[in-house]
Amino acid sequence: MSAAGRKLATATLVALVLGLAAGSGQVRAQPPSDQALLARMAKAFCHGTGGRMSPYALRGLEDRLPQYPTLALATPAQRAAAERLLADAVAAGRGWRNAAAAAAAGFDQRQALRRTGDTSVHYLHAEHRRWGTDPRLLDAHRPKALIYANAPGRPIVLVGLMFSMPRGVLGPNPGGPITRWHRHHVCAQGKRRGVKANDDGSCPPGFRPIEGSEMLHIWFTGDLRSAFAIHAPEPELCAAKLLPAGYCRRR
Repeated sequence: MSAAGRKLATATLVALVLGLAAGSGQVRAQPPSDQALLARMAKAFCHGTGGRMSPYALRGLEDRLPQYPTLALATPAQRAAAERLLADAVAAGRGWRNAAAAAAAGFDQRQALRRTGDTSVHYLHAEHRRWGTDPRLLDAHRPKALIYANAPGRPIVLVGLMFSMPRGVLGPNPGGPITRWHRHHVCAQGKRRGVKANDDGSCPPGFRPIEGSEMLHIWFTGDLRSAFAIHAPEPELCAAKLLPAGYCRRR
């Protein structure tokens, strides 16, 4: 990044810390007295190719964002908004606990083939294709997918909801640094939907690597911090008895 770019990035970060960035309301106002913190944030802001992002980050690659949000960074209004979103998601999820009812509502529960000897828990994202283009982007009653814990030899168990944005659209952050959006590396071919990369990170012939659309998970763990984890928060899902006891003991 150029010197001018670093100067602009630092100025932007200071504005974010002060809560003065355009349309922010997303980061609690704090004086920029901690220069070390500002330096760490500037490094995360400027170097987008590696390393862990700041807990202030509202969006980023899934392998760079911290797994759990830092609740203390949210304003009271942002925390209240995140709590309302979680409560709405839990209420909506009650109607989809029954897998047959969820399938009848339009959620695609087709499962990928499991490799021989694989006893891990998979997280099935049962997508609702029609709601995938719904303009209501963060409506707990119209999620883009239901997330099920899929353990071998057991019925699938609803453990959360997923929301996603159209490609190139930034997701809203009503809960500030609690409601963070993440992206995955995917392989694209023209305007077709991206596909998962090969196990070695390469793309199939004719595909190119890109960053996919933004998504947000809400997990039914019973506490605000783990409910907005980036990846499945298995310790908390185990505590909530949503994963098989034997699997949890092996963890």
